[in-house]
Amino acid sequence: MNKLLACILVLVVAGAATAQHLGPQAPPKSTPTVPPNVPDPDRQGGDTIADATFILSIPYDDVGTTAGFNDDYDEVCPYVDSTSPDVVYVYVPDQTLDVDIDLCGSSYDTKVYVYEADLSLVACNDDFYFGEPCGLYVSKLEDVPLQDGEMYFIVIDGYGGDHGDYVLEIIPSPPCH
Repeated sequence: MNKLLACILVLVVAGAATAQHLGPQAPPKSTPTVPPNVPDPDRQGGDTIADATFILSIPYDDVGTTAGFNDDYDEVCPYVDSTSPDVVYVYVPDQTLDVDIDLCGSSYDTKVYVYEADLSLVACNDDFYFGEPCGLYVSKLEDVPLQDGEMYFIVIDGYGGDHGDYVLEIIPSPPCH
């Protein structure tokens, strides 16, 4: 099979970014030991979509903490009933592209999801990494489709009330993951 046909097959099979349940390859989760949710005076992302931090261009990197923020949003991907504080970023692309949103290096059990302007879910991930060097139960989204001129909210969240320091990297998706 030539490389072009393989890439097309990967894109067709991958389809839209969706939540993934990784089944037996993921270690079982337990209720995390959660530190107190104490506000950080140097907030990074916004607390809600109304005060989301603007991303001006991709690639984009940021570091921050969800400590001290409120639990405003939650998505099932596939775990439910999280009470973790979350932070919000907003991006309006000037061209149609697919992006990877990676939280590798974050210090807690993360969750990341993307909403369209009407808050319909585009993509969600709870667990992508299961150990070093990225961390246990750290999230990543691959090939998230973004349309030119549309507004997207990127929410960094956690599982089971867990919160902490995060590392955010958003890059254009490499062709043919």
